[in-house]
Amino acid sequence: MGQHSAAAEHGDAHDNALDELGTLVLRVWREPDSSPHGLRVRVLTSEGPREPASSAVVADVDSAVAAVRSWLEKQQGD
Repeated sequence: MGQHSAAAEHGDAHDNALDELGTLVLRVWREPDSSPHGLRVRVLTSEGPREPASSAVVADVDSAVAAVRSWLEKQQGD
């Protein structure tokens, strides 16, 4: 008779969860000559490990927050 463990079950669930994980990376830098605040944010996103990554560059905090919110809502399924 084979053994069954909670750890094995957890590992399987963990492996399945990894298939659904997305990635979001923010890279922030300043370009003082380009705008009053000079802020630039590159938003790199992926909806899952098998999906291609996409990127966008925004120039203000509100746009960066909106991009993060949009990505999180997609991850949540809303």
